[in-house]
Order: sequence, then C-alpha cells, then structure tokens
Amino acid sequence: MAMSHDWKGTVDDRSPLISAKQLAHLLGRSDVKIFDVRGTWAKPARALPEEYAEGHIEGAAFLDWTKEFIATDVATNLAPISDEAGARQSFTRLGINPGDLVVLYDASSHMQAGRIWMAMRHWGFTNVRVLNGGWKFWSEQGLPISTEPTTYGTGSVEPRLQDGLTIDLDTFIDRRATACVIDARGPANYAGKPDDPQTGHIPGALNVPFSAMLEPETGLFLDQQGIRAALDDLAPCWKTKPLIASCGSGYAATVVLLALELIHEQGTLFDGSFAVWKQDPDRPVTQLI
Repeated sequence: MAMSHDWKGTVDDRSPLISAKQLAHLLGRSDVKIFDVRGTWAKPARALPEEYAEGHIEGAAFLDWTKEFIATDVATNLAPISDEAGARQSFTRLGINPGDLVVLYDASSHMQAGRIWMAMRHWGFTNVRVLNGGWKFWSEQGLPISTEPTTYGTGSVEPRLQDGLTIDLDTFIDRRATACVIDARGPANYAGKPDDPQTGHIPGALNVPFSAMLEPETGLFLDQQGIRAALDDLAPCWKTKPLIASCGSGYAATVVLLALELIHEQGTLFDGSFAVWKQDPDRPVTQLI
C-alpha cells in the first residue's frame, strides 16, 4: 500500500533540487523513487551500470540515459526527448506513479540527471528533483550506499505534453534573434578548433559554462546571489530577453536551466543544440580564433 505523500512537507515544491540531507530522511519510502543516471560522453556515449553495481544510493534503481526518455532511432548526440509513446514506455518501465517523488542523480555535474528532469517535466511529470551535488557529494558525506540492485515494478504515469520547456530547431531559428541565447559548454568547445570549421558556437550565443553555476569544490549549485552574479557577468541579456539554453546536445544546458529555476526564472531548452545546428553546412558557425 502506498504511503501518504508527506514528503511534500520535506521537499521545497519551488525548487528543482533536493539536498542530500533531505533525501537521506526519505530513504525507504515506497513513494520516493531514486534513479542513478550516471553515464559518460566519452566515445561511445553510454550509461555506466558498472558504477551503479559497485555502489549507489541505498534504494536507488538504475536509469539508462541513452534509452529512457530519448529517441533511440538516431545517434545519441542528435536524439531529441522521446515522443509521447516513448515517454509512456519509460514511465511504465521505471515504475513511476503519479503521486511519487522522483529523485535523479549522476556524477557528471548534473548533466544526465538534468536532461531526464527536463524530459519528465516536458511530459507533464512535475514531482521530480535533481540531487544537489549528485553522487560525489552524497558519497563524500558518508550517507547510505548499497550494492543491492533495486527495481520499482510497473508505473502508471500518463504523459501530457507541456509547451514552452523545450524547442526544436525550426522554432529556435524563428526565436533566436530576439532571445538571449546561451551556450553552456566549456570555453574550449565554445571557442572551436581552427582546423575544424564545424566547431565553435551558434552566432550570437553567449558562453555561460555549466560549471559557472556550481561550487568548484563541492559540486553543489551556487546560492541565488552567486547564480545571478554569474549570469550578470556572462550573459547580462538574461534579464531583458527570453532565455534559450543550448550546449552540445542538450545536456549541459539543463544545468543552467536548473540554476535559473533556483532563482525563480525559467529558460527554454534548445533540444539538440549545437549538434543539430551544425548538421547543415550552410548554417553559420562562429569561432574564437
């Protein structure tokens, strides 16, 4: 029998994050579903179930970010968030029910977890949080870890599309001239390589590296003042124009979108980002060389 949902008294409904301390108090609840989303972009891009097997948050199940809530008929770096049928399959397969609290974590500065957070919200599931600091912070705090695998049975969430959270290439092209477009990749990828004309960034995009939203030592998100200061410094247009977040393939950008939610602002994810933009050689690319 499902427990009453008094986790709502523990978790801030206004925040996209949950702290390690908050989550530790919720371990063992049947209506709290924790997912380990660890993975790597190192070629080939893949999930890391072997790391999950070696140790994970107690009670967490494994979520393969290359197969859940993502189109699987194209290359991972070009794959958009899954369609309605794919989202329904993921909610069902992962055992997620309408009254659950879902918590996601990774070891990649919240990139994979952030992408799944966005995909779930895109399909109407709002009771989802990203673990602040991810696996690194949790394990360093000596909080409960297990090697026992967990699954959650069959879920029953019915996806319902939410407009405005993500945009595709055509919509991005229509809106970019009047938007504050940021690129959340690191400075080197943003700058590009002189010997490769398909590297660099979308013209007009400003570089707000995902790392600028995080404390370097702990991996935790900056406080509200720190987030605002970083945005003011790197992309001052965030205050006056609609914000569109981009990156390489739509993952690092979600770290910036999480940070925006922390200051009660909202941006839009350009799903596919630079990887999709550069598929047409006639679309311009800017390099800093």
